[in-house]
Amino acid sequence: MGDVLVVADDLTGANATAADFSSVGLRAATASAATGAEVVTGMASRFDVLVATTDSRHSPPDEAAARARSVVRAGWPARLVCNRIDTTLRGNVGATTAAVADEVRSLTGARVVVLCAPAHPTAGRHTIGGTQLLDGRRLEETEVARDSRTPMRTSDVLEILRQQTDLTAHLVPMAVVTGPAESLVGDIGAALDGGAEILIADAMTEEHLARIATAAVTASEGRDVVWVTSDPGPSSVAMARALGLGRTSHGFPLLVVSGSATELTRKQLQQLVAERGAVVHRMPSLPGSAVPDVEAATAVLAEALAQAAADDIVVFATVVEDSDVRPMTAEDAARIPRHLATAVRRVVEEHPVEGLFTTGGDVTAAVLAELGSHGLEISGEVVPLAVAGTLVGGPWEGMHITTKGGLVGDVGTTVTCLDHLRQTVELDRRRVASADSRPLHRPPPAPTKERQT
Repeated sequence: MGDVLVVADDLTGANATAADFSSVGLRAATASAATGAEVVTGMASRFDVLVATTDSRHSPPDEAAARARSVVRAGWPARLVCNRIDTTLRGNVGATTAAVADEVRSLTGARVVVLCAPAHPTAGRHTIGGTQLLDGRRLEETEVARDSRTPMRTSDVLEILRQQTDLTAHLVPMAVVTGPAESLVGDIGAALDGGAEILIADAMTEEHLARIATAAVTASEGRDVVWVTSDPGPSSVAMARALGLGRTSHGFPLLVVSGSATELTRKQLQQLVAERGAVVHRMPSLPGSAVPDVEAATAVLAEALAQAAADDIVVFATVVEDSDVRPMTAEDAARIPRHLATAVRRVVEEHPVEGLFTTGGDVTAAVLAELGSHGLEISGEVVPLAVAGTLVGGPWEGMHITTKGGLVGDVGTTVTCLDHLRQTVELDRRRVASADSRPLHRPPPAPTKERQT
C-alpha cells in the first residue's frame, strides 16, 4: 500500500505537488495516467507519494471525472487520496473533487469527507472568507479572468465547486482557523455531525494549513470518517503529516551477484559482510558439478530477497569459501554465468531490487543479456576498472548497477562499490521522477514459458 495517491489534472501541477511532498522527506514520483492504468498500478507501491496526471483540466467535466476515478482505482489502496487542483481554481474542480470522493467511498464503504483548503501561501494564493486570492486580488480581477479556455468569473470557492457538484459544504473561516485549537476542532466536529461532505477552509500561511489538518484528524476520531483532500498541494501535505504518514516505502534491497572464483573476490565478499552486514548466499550447484542448479538457485535467491529488508545487501555467489573452488571444464565455465543469470532474472521478476552489483566479466554480460539490457549508460568510474551506471533497454532500464572484474581492486573495493551504489540509489530515491509508461526496476509479468537455459 502506498501512503499517498494524488490525482492531478496537469503535469506542471503534478510535478509541483510531488516536490511539495518530497520537501518533507517523502519519496514522490509523477506518472502520466494517460498512458494506461497499469502505470499507476505499477508505481503506486514503489513510492510514498504517487502523483498521477490525467491531463484533464480542459476536458469536459464527465471525462475529467472518469479519468480521476480511473486513477483512484488503479492506485488503490492508499492511506490518503488527494485531488490536486489548480491554484487559481481553473478546470474541473467540482467534477474531479466529487469523483475522487465517490470512488474512495465506493472502495472503502466508509463515509468520505473532503478537506478543500485551496491556499498555496508560498505561491501567493490565499483563501479568506471562502474567497480565493491571487497576490491579494480576487481571481476575477486578475489575468485568469481572461483565460482563453477557463476564464475565472468568480473567486468564491463554494460557488466554483457548485458549478459541478452538489456536495454539502461547510466553511471554516479565518477567525476559527486562527482561534483556540479546541474551538477549531469543535467547529469541524459540529460540521461533521451536521452532515458536511466537504469543508472549505480559509488559510494564509502554512501554519494555518497544519492547524486545519490536525484539527480535522482530531475531530474525526470516533466518527468513522475517511479524509480526501482537494487543493493545490500544501493542504494535502499537511493532511498526510497530520495522519502520521511518513516515509514508509524505502525501496528494495541491493543485490550482489558474484560469479568470480578468485581469492581476491572471496576476501572482498568477506569484507563486505564484516563492514556492511551483507548476507551471503551460496548458489546451489548440480550434483558433482560447479554448474549452478537453476531451479534450486532460484528458490534460494527468491527466499533471500523475500526476507530482506529494503536497505539490506543480499549477496548471491558461486564461490564463498576456498572449499567452493572446484575444477571445471571449458563447457562448465561457459554454463556457469548463463545459469546464474537465469536464476537472477527469474527472481527479480517477482522480487524487485533497487540496485545491482556484479563481479566477473562473463557473469555481468550474462546478467545483462538475461535482463534484456542493450548495454550500460556509464556515469563514472568508482575505482580504476570498476564502473557505475544504469541499464539501457529492456524491462529493467534505468536500474543502477556497479560492476567490476574478479581481479579488480583491493580487499575493500567491493565495499567501496556498494557504498557508491547505495549513495546513488539514495539520491535517486529523493529525486522527483517523471515516469514513462513503465515502472523502473519492475518488469511486465513474467512470460508463461521460461527461457531455455
